[in-house]
Amino acid sequence: MPAVYKEKRKHPRFPCDAGVEVRPENGKFGNWGTLADISVGGCYIYTFSPLPIDTTVVLNIKARDTEISVLARTVTFHPGVGMGVEFKGFAQEEGAVRLKKLLDVLEHEPKRPDTLEVIH
Repeated sequence: MPAVYKEKRKHPRFPCDAGVEVRPENGKFGNWGTLADISVGGCYIYTFSPLPIDTTVVLNIKARDTEISVLARTVTFHPGVGMGVEFKGFAQEEGAVRLKKLLDVLEHEPKRPDTLEVIH
């Protein structure tokens, strides 16, 4: 009998091809990755050097015409592929508003037929 997958996400995710700098909370230097998808609660980042689960990180997301700095925690780890992060708070006062505006744009964008949805 096949296993039944139960969706654990609380928020819908939207494909988002954007750059993101990932820096450990107490680190001076970070690595760059690419967003695969994003939601109000977190995102998945393609990177060859994902950080271990439960690492607190600062993300600088550069998408469209906006920049969003987010405090987050890694929740999934896929060596050589990427990592999932859960958002914990914003470095900017208007960070939540910027994220909401970005999500509104992504939600209403027409889906391209060649777009693959990431399942993780």
